[in-house]
Amino acid sequence: MAAASAIALAAPFAVGHADAATTPTAVGAAPAATSYTAAQVLAGVQQNSTAANQVNSKPHINTMTRAQNVNVYQVAPGVYSYTSGMAIDTDGSDSDPDPDHQGETTWQDSNGQALGAHHVPFYVLGDDCWDRKSPCPHFYYKERGMSGRQFALMFYNGKVIGSIFGDTQTANSQTTSDNDSRELGEASVKAAQLLGIPSSGTTGGVDNGVTVVMFSGSKWVVNGTNSNLNTNTQALVQTALDSLGASMNGGTTPPPTSPPPSGGNVSYEAEAATLAGGTTVTNCAHCSGGKKLSYLGNGGTATFTNVSEPAAGSYTMSVSFMSVGQARSAVVTVNGVKQTVSFPETPDYNTVVTKDVTVQLKAGNNTIQFSNPTAGAPNLDRIIV
Repeated sequence: MAAASAIALAAPFAVGHADAATTPTAVGAAPAATSYTAAQVLAGVQQNSTAANQVNSKPHINTMTRAQNVNVYQVAPGVYSYTSGMAIDTDGSDSDPDPDHQGETTWQDSNGQALGAHHVPFYVLGDDCWDRKSPCPHFYYKERGMSGRQFALMFYNGKVIGSIFGDTQTANSQTTSDNDSRELGEASVKAAQLLGIPSSGTTGGVDNGVTVVMFSGSKWVVNGTNSNLNTNTQALVQTALDSLGASMNGGTTPPPTSPPPSGGNVSYEAEAATLAGGTTVTNCAHCSGGKKLSYLGNGGTATFTNVSEPAAGSYTMSVSFMSVGQARSAVVTVNGVKQTVSFPETPDYNTVVTKDVTVQLKAGNNTIQFSNPTAGAPNLDRIIV
């Protein structure tokens, strides 16, 4: 990226009034770059998180610490950001040992099913305006053009992921001892896992340092089911970084472009692959289907056959894996064409992480093999294409 673009992101974004109708104006903007890194965009968000751009007139509550010190900023037109801790939401269609687990989430997937906290990275906002005023002195999503499954970027400790608006915090009509709709800073088990945050609903979470950047408008609503919402959401991350980077650099925030075709988003369980060279199927309580592949690599292979697509093209393949103790790599061979893919270290054997890999597929049946001839590869749960 050109140095001029990086410098431009450090110029504060001027906002006349902190309300949904505001159209901010860039200060000292340079021509927009074609691609922005997470670090550059986060730096721009932090620069634009100023008193002039603050949306709320009363502070929100950090869900983890209970401190009333969280503010929301309009960092670009239709884009809102806050930084807080992260408490872990275990609600939804996935089972969880958390005694506070509930079987429903406020928002559902495209098939009308409650979201699964272990499968879908989602964040939580207040259910109503706690103050019962309009406009609300606190950030209230309905006043900001937001609805269920609204896309957001989440930053923590050098990482960035995509997330969707999935659940809400206590409304005024509900009575609880320690929470209300002024809270900010809760997200699903999956979101925590992807960010490397302890994901237990009873002992997990982090007190501060998580920045959530929410994109309003119907164009930023993510569609999909519990099986592919994570894949569809992560496919928008770079688009969102580039859109927000360009907007803070003097352009506008365009709607997301379509990610690479994802076929039918069909799940192929690793244990159903053809195995060779010592690769074995082992039990995995947190894996799809309750199984995973171990001892992949060092000559061990797993081959998926009959991966079918209606048309030739570039596709996004979501790989669910574990790589405990160290980062590992795998050689992914698609119809005879090889690429080496690096997989980051994962925290433990209770955490399944996904990585998107772009693959070139032909119309009809395809063969995809995972291997590593000289070292161990990650444990493999499944692929979704």
